Amino acid sequence: MTDKYFEFIKKVQAIAQIGQSFTTDEYARENYEELEKLSHEILEAYTGVEQVRPNIYADYKYPTAQTSVRTLVINDTNQLLLVQEKDSGLWSPPGGWCDVDTTPRQAAVKEVFEESGYAVEIKQFLAVFDHRLYLDRPSFFSTHQYVFAARVIGGEPVPNHETLAVEWFDLDKLPQLSRKMTLEEITIALGVLVNERDTYID
Repeated sequence: MTDKYFEFIKKVQAIAQIGQSFTTDEYARENYEELEKLSHEILEAYTGVEQVRPNIYADYKYPTAQTSVRTLVINDTNQLLLVQEKDSGLWSPPGGWCDVDTTPRQAAVKEVFEESGYAVEIKQFLAVFDHRLYLDRPSFFSTHQYVFAARVIGGEPVPNHETLAVEWFDLDKLPQLSRKMTLEEITIALGVLVNERDTYID
């Protein structure tokens, strides 16, 4: 199978989950359940891994893209703030999921502080990425990533339970990046910032 088939499987599972959540027709429900079972078997065959849940969207009433934030913090010497992730050992701009009842701006500020120890002020909204389009291999979940530019207004570098290190890097000497944000995404977002372009939206 190709990666396109993986996308088909995810779409079928989403349709099956939506149907089971909203249909009032018992015959239709049985069909959606059968569709889910079939997609589960195909997913196991495709990945070669036994799936714990019959549907990757089982926790969703209506499957939608997840929302995350990443923040490009630039200092006075034109360096980019990155954090080293504890789980992978690789680097990324600070960020994470948007919590319930938290605005994207609030989430961005919160994630920078929690992961790096720096308090920041958001200066610009740079981009919205469909993150799966930039990955080198498929992802189970669809993520819309909101990217901001910010400057430090306080604090000091302090890693937390998710990060090993906090460092500034020259833009042309970035370390190996994690899958959380790719070099292509960073380059596009920096292009918006440096060249004063309109917000980039996938």
